[in-house]
Amino acid sequence: MTTIRQFIQTSPAKALGLFDRLVETSDTAIKTRERLFGQLKEELELFASLEEQHLFPVLKKHKEMKELVQEALSDNKQTRKLLTELEHTAKDDEGFIGKVIELRKSFQQHVRDEKKELLPAVLKALTDEEAESVLANIEHEKAQVEAAKRAEADERREEARQEREQAESVQRTADGIASTVRSVAKGAQRAAETAQDGVRSRMATATEAAQRSTDHVVQLFSLSGKQTQDTAVKVVDRMQVAAHSSTVLFHGFQEVSREWFAMTQKRTQMNVEALTGLAQCRSLPELLAAQAALLRDNAEMTLENSRRLSELSVGVIEETTRTASKPKSEPAGRAA
Repeated sequence: MTTIRQFIQTSPAKALGLFDRLVETSDTAIKTRERLFGQLKEELELFASLEEQHLFPVLKKHKEMKELVQEALSDNKQTRKLLTELEHTAKDDEGFIGKVIELRKSFQQHVRDEKKELLPAVLKALTDEEAESVLANIEHEKAQVEAAKRAEADERREEARQEREQAESVQRTADGIASTVRSVAKGAQRAAETAQDGVRSRMATATEAAQRSTDHVVQLFSLSGKQTQDTAVKVVDRMQVAAHSSTVLFHGFQEVSREWFAMTQKRTQMNVEALTGLAQCRSLPELLAAQAALLRDNAEMTLENSRRLSELSVGVIEETTRTASKPKSEPAGRAA
């Protein structure tokens, strides 16, 4: 077990080492100064607290020690005052190191006074039982402080681990959503292309019909009389049907294209808003709920878009078919 002599002589060593390291830092080493000052402040406060809670109360029971205890308490008060000033001083301030040097000078004088005056008086005044009791309390307090530090460090590591895992989960979720969005977009693209291919096929059919009608026109020039008149009427009818069918197909193609473009815009806007919401999630349950909602909305939109494009394509094809098969009324001149 540490003795009273060892406690008074060795306890300041760590603080004095931190003073030396802090004084050697430059004005640009802000993070290093903040870290070293935090460690120094913690060490000085612990040293003063151990004295005031466990050593000084026992010493006050001896009349000859009261004056020395009062001087030590005054030194501790001065140390805390200078620490507070340093805590509120910018770490890149030109006067920061000057205040650190002032605090080190004050603490070094306090250590010298304790070694020169307080230690001999303590060794003379305290009984072995009192000294052992003081040291036991000090060791117990130091053990509790160390345990609290370890627990705090473990808690910070655990929080950092959870934040890292959550960030990785968010990234995986974002990647999964992006992959889903791309797949859905490709599916919608394929559906639109299929519908467009159907429309183009019908337009090609109508074009062929128009070409055949044109060929019939050419044949008119080799016919005469009643045969010429009948053939002309048929050709005119076919050309009208072909022209009407082409118009229907063209407008149908335009409608399908507009609908597909509107669907793409709507899906893009929905996914942008959803990804923004995911980035704002503050907990894993909230993230998972937002992810599920996005996947559900994408699936529902995919089904609805596919249904709508199919309906439009079928409608165009049916309208074209009806137009092509609709019988034409004969001209009044033919009845005669």
